[in-house]
Amino acid sequence: MIASLVLAAALSNSAPAKADPDLLIPASQPREAVAILNCLVTDDGHLTACTVEGESSPELGVGDAALKMASQFQVDLLGPDGKSRAGSYIQVPVRIRIR
Repeated sequence: MIASLVLAAALSNSAPAKADPDLLIPASQPREAVAILNCLVTDDGHLTACTVEGESSPELGVGDAALKMASQFQVDLLGPDGKSRAGSYIQVPVRIRIR
């Protein structure tokens, strides 16, 4: 407990780190960006052959980021109509919160 208080005091007394100006997002930029992917559903529910159908802020690279994450997504094989989605293309909205 005392060690954590000492550490907290040491951190609060240190000079603030300077942020890289290239990494700062101006206040006028959106706080959330959306990309719409069009992906093929595999037999096990994973997504493949994805393309970016649209994105709210192309200059932020949200579409590229969504494409990089898509291989880790998995969807329910049964669609809302009760039919299998395997072998079909679906649209996948990806929201990325920017802080």
